[in-house]
Amino acid sequence: MTIMRFAAVVSVVLSVSGCAKPSSERAAETLAIDAESAARLASQGELLYTEDSNKRNGYQYCSLASQLIEQGELRQGIREASKALFLGQSTGERCLLANASRDLAVAYSFAGYLDRAAEFADAVLVDASRCRDPWRLATSAYKVLGDVQLRRGQPKQAIREYERILSGQVGGAGAAVNYAKLSLANAFQASGDMRRASDLLRDVERSATGPTERALVRRGQASVALAEGRHEEAARLYEEAARSADGPDAAYHRLWALAGIASARRSAGDRDGAIEAYREAIVTAEDVRARFRSEEFRAGFFGEIQEIFDDAVAMLMAAGANEAALEVSERSRSRAFQDLLRGRVALKTTVGVVGEPVVDTVSATALRAALPSGAALVEYHSTRQSTYAWVVRRDGIAAVTPGAGRDTLARDIRRFREAIRRRSPDAESIAVALHGELIRPLQLRDRESLIIVPHGMLHQLPFQALLGPSGYLVEERAVSYTASASTLVHFARSVRGERQQVLALGNPDLGNARMALPGAEREVQQIKTLYPTAETYTGGAATKERLIERAPANQVVHVAAHAEVDPIDPLYSVIRLARSPRMRGDLEAHEVYLMNLSSTHLVSLSACDSGLARVSRGDELWGFTRSFFAAGTRTLITSLWPVEDRATAQLMEGFYDHLRQAGPPEAMRRAQVMLLKEPQTAHPYFWAAFGVAGDWR
Repeated sequence: MTIMRFAAVVSVVLSVSGCAKPSSERAAETLAIDAESAARLASQGELLYTEDSNKRNGYQYCSLASQLIEQGELRQGIREASKALFLGQSTGERCLLANASRDLAVAYSFAGYLDRAAEFADAVLVDASRCRDPWRLATSAYKVLGDVQLRRGQPKQAIREYERILSGQVGGAGAAVNYAKLSLANAFQASGDMRRASDLLRDVERSATGPTERALVRRGQASVALAEGRHEEAARLYEEAARSADGPDAAYHRLWALAGIASARRSAGDRDGAIEAYREAIVTAEDVRARFRSEEFRAGFFGEIQEIFDDAVAMLMAAGANEAALEVSERSRSRAFQDLLRGRVALKTTVGVVGEPVVDTVSATALRAALPSGAALVEYHSTRQSTYAWVVRRDGIAAVTPGAGRDTLARDIRRFREAIRRRSPDAESIAVALHGELIRPLQLRDRESLIIVPHGMLHQLPFQALLGPSGYLVEERAVSYTASASTLVHFARSVRGERQQVLALGNPDLGNARMALPGAEREVQQIKTLYPTAETYTGGAATKERLIERAPANQVVHVAAHAEVDPIDPLYSVIRLARSPRMRGDLEAHEVYLMNLSSTHLVSLSACDSGLARVSRGDELWGFTRSFFAAGTRTLITSLWPVEDRATAQLMEGFYDHLRQAGPPEAMRRAQVMLLKEPQTAHPYFWAAFGVAGDWR
């Protein structure tokens, strides 16, 4: 293998030879949840407390945790609360345990980990009696339990929890009481009791103390009218809410009022009026400052801005405005990225398109011009009712509705992944069915390469393993992925450098023999054989500090190490490297955002479930994928499940061999076909986990 093929390619490879291999999706999810158990958190809290140079008492840690959680810094808040949990357990101070559990319950509720939130809320009720003001803590616990039940679709149980809050309150005014009444009103509406919902909303209206409470009351009243079929009244109430929105969050509340107008007009059969309201709402959404709004949770409002974009896409597609629908889908992806970051990372906006505050929506003309001949870009968008797709080529754009709604699609994808991971023969029939649903309607042309923009659960689907009349999709065409059409245009316009330096780190010393990765060390040794001038570091020399310092100066960067996705906050996902005297070893995703990897063209994340992470309803793929793109990386290879070591080695060897004559997608295609032609590695489990994303060239 010569160095010339790598003149325009940089590879950051995270490979794990010793990853655990759960036997099912449920097992993997259970492992993630177990990492957030009280016992694990207390153990982590002990380590964090030991390392804390500015030690506080337990209640001070709780106070800091509450502040961070209120700001949406959920992982940081959990870390502070875990210190308090450790101190409470070590001293037996039950009131401190109740306070720590309260903070953890709220954090997990905000994060959507409902089972864990309920467990900590129950723990609050067990220990709160040891505090001077037990009702304050109990109120927080009942609120979390009510929210959990409401989000689970159990409004009657939610009503029971919320009513416990009001039964213990002294007096009938104040923001805390109003928020409890708003939550209860939402629960009554969900249960179909509009009269009691309206009564509570009027109570709050009379005693509202600020613009946020007033805005939420108007939103609730309009929602009740809409639920009762009073479309004109609902539209009028939403219009009044849009006009009267005030305070620092006026634009945010106007956004929801406009979305409500659209819903009311749609329900009344006024499609054109609904589309116009959705257009205005989307423009307003781009003006709304992305930040965490805890008052929405306090009031029991769990709406997601992504739903506005989903409804707009559905309306536009129904109206035949296909290119306008594609534009809305693109805007939703940019919005989701900003909602994830919420200004928490000072991005290097000159590095890459995905790091810009708001990505300009690409025009259909620019998108078509950016595509090479012989390639098709397929952008999917999955809503509650349907999955839509746009097939973009140089000679035009076609729109289709190939699939069912997101819940059905998610179920089928989970079944497929489960069958693959179990190496079940059922994988073949599911692959055929998914091909028929998602690929056949696209009417792809012979041998044209395929660039996929996934959405929602489709991020977790190995399209290359879908099975059609001509065999696996990867047998008939190169398959790659991109975060958005706008990103593809950015890469098409960019110029690749010609530097040839190589950096390889592997098997970092983590101070625990069970974490050793001897296979990763062999990978680094192979790199040195292929590239004699490469910088290589293993063991204690494979440090985070060295990666941060040397990666920007190298064109090929290979990192073979453990990686973990943070299930609560993607900015705290980690690559585990060795410590150095000046720096701890965990490289967190928010630190990657600050790196300048503009010379990087290929990042291969073959660590455990590196490409899977967690996908939010806003379509943000959690984990390192977005952070490496934002830092300037052009192309990534990620794995969707832990793959057998020998098959991975074969695949990577074939990939780098073919990379001398072909671009990354075609090189990966040839390597995967090589494995599936061998009987011992023919099952998709061995080869289909890997996908190429980003710059397809």
